[in-house]
Amino acid sequence: MHPFTQFPSRLIKKKWNENKKIRYVAFCNGMWLVISEESRNIVKQTVVVKSQLPTDELRKIWRQGKKVSLIAYGSGKWVIISEPDKKSPKQSFYASTSNGFPRSKIKDFYSQKLRIHSMVHADKEDTWALIVEPRSDSKALQRVQYSIEFPQQQLVHLGLSPKLL
Repeated sequence: MHPFTQFPSRLIKKKWNENKKIRYVAFCNGMWLVISEESRNIVKQTVVVKSQLPTDELRKIWRQGKKVSLIAYGSGKWVIISEPDKKSPKQSFYASTSNGFPRSKIKDFYSQKLRIHSMVHADKEDTWALIVEPRSDSKALQRVQYSIEFPQQQLVHLGLSPKLL
């Protein structure tokens, strides 16, 4: 069995002990992917791993004055990584089940001047989970593209070099 088919709690704790911040967690091709980076300031992140959608844990995180750094799903596990937040971004949570991609809800968020902070699809549960927060810059726009195929033409249109693709 590959070491990353199980959620890599030990790896995450090791990275924290090396003063690294966890930036991204995903489950791809049957393995967990963790991206960490050096952190100038020591950030006390915490991780929650649950087999059910962790709505109570999200409320607890926000009551403690923390922010959700990321939400992920894989191999039947929901993962939330949180950290202290001095700015208190007033994040909120939305989950959609069995209705397909939540395109209209995302449009509603954008009309309310909210941005998507983190988004994940739990394929086994057919659930989309989103963490949203107020946009810090009212002129900054965010765009979500959802497609079965890789959106190469749209990326080229946005100025990305085809060599990178």
